[in-house]
Amino acid sequence: MGDSSKRSFWFLEGVQDLLLDESALHFSDFSEVADSFMEGYARLSKLGLPDETIALAMLGATVNLYDLFGIRGDLPGVLRSLADRLEAEEQRH
Repeated sequence: MGDSSKRSFWFLEGVQDLLLDESALHFSDFSEVADSFMEGYARLSKLGLPDETIALAMLGATVNLYDLFGIRGDLPGVLRSLADRLEAEEQRH
């Protein structure tokens, strides 16, 4: 499990570095896909679905995406690392 945890941390750090690297992909490169997702989630909200249900659908989409690329096993470590960062940010404020 230690190797998976290290790999997940590396993956999250790698994605962050990629997004910060001005010569690589930029957030705007993902805008079409992000807009499509947001339109779909906004439609669900307009239908009256609870925010928690929509958030759960978003997490389900994330699991499916990781599965699609064959990296589902990395997802728990990535989420743990992200949760640790969020908790650290909350403690700073």
